[in-house]
Amino acid sequence: MPSSLNSRTAPLLLCLVVLLTLSVRCALADDEHVWATLKQGGKVILLRHTHVDIREGIGRLAPGNCAAEVNLSTSGVEQAGRIGEAFRARGIAVGEVLTSPYCRCIDTGRLAFGRATVVRYLMPPGVVSDSQAKLNNESALQEILKYHDTSNLVMITHDLNISNIVLEPTIKMGEFFVLQPKGADFDVIGNIRMGDQ
Repeated sequence: MPSSLNSRTAPLLLCLVVLLTLSVRCALADDEHVWATLKQGGKVILLRHTHVDIREGIGRLAPGNCAAEVNLSTSGVEQAGRIGEAFRARGIAVGEVLTSPYCRCIDTGRLAFGRATVVRYLMPPGVVSDSQAKLNNESALQEILKYHDTSNLVMITHDLNISNIVLEPTIKMGEFFVLQPKGADFDVIGNIRMGDQ
């Protein structure tokens, strides 16, 4: 019985290994397409801040007091560094780096790109009124649509902000989406996950 079981499971395991290998190769090819598109400039990068240790109350803390906020973990600091290194290694031009006023977003910008300009419209929707959240989302969209430059604009914010724009349900910490503005609309070129947080 065991030899019969092994003769049937071996082909299945081989198929699984082949499928996983093909999946990884496709993901790498997709990533390279996104990086190549960024090299052209004129794109908007929506980046979720890098890794933090989740705890109760994370979304309700008011910004402006880093000691009381949820800050980047050691992994998040390293992740931000890897993002910056990836951009520099590929020679990708980064223009303005706009961030939510929360320290985890500001620190992600400074560690990855050496700078961060705070804009209030990148705050997470759960900490402002529904009407303000709607206005903030509209401001972010307008910033994306009007962008036109040879470098790339980086906007560092929170998962819900990005989800509302690219219509993806789950955004990982350190993941970013690359958008191509087209005047009245934009295309989502793709996304890259730096680390598996």
